[in-house]
Amino acid sequence: MQPLDPRQVRASIVNSSRSRIATMTLPAPWPPDRLDERDYLGWIDPKAPLRAYVVLGEEIVAEPVGVELRLADSTGPARTTLCDWCRTDDGTSTARLVVARRAGPRGRAGDTVGQYVCGDLACWTRVRRPLKAHEKSVTGAPDLRVDDLRRRVLEFVDRVRAG
Repeated sequence: MQPLDPRQVRASIVNSSRSRIATMTLPAPWPPDRLDERDYLGWIDPKAPLRAYVVLGEEIVAEPVGVELRLADSTGPARTTLCDWCRTDDGTSTARLVVARRAGPRGRAGDTVGQYVCGDLACWTRVRRPLKAHEKSVTGAPDLRVDDLRRRVLEFVDRVRAG
């Protein structure tokens, strides 16, 4: 992923008010490390732990686009849930329900889009882990986990933008 400056990140958010975007806390250090391995920027706001953000870069979309997410309050017993983006359950980060208000009039009317996503928003690390022997294709089919992740995250963001 190409580095983005904070101004670009704030300008990319499509489903939030200017006042909420102004209070957004970017992750430290900025820019985040390992950008060359990332398919998107995803982080939980350190000052508002139920608010998170995902920003897609120019590797996936023509111009950076981001969405504000609301994380479900994780009270109660932890459940093992498969992540809708990376399709893993590796035990290190339980998938949580994330909800994004749709952009435009539908979002202002309260319409939302939700999915279960790794609680640390680091699906990009999981799809790059080497496959175990039993996970490899016996027919020699290529490993499409990175491409599939990019497609699923883009589909989610497009559903938010289609407000």
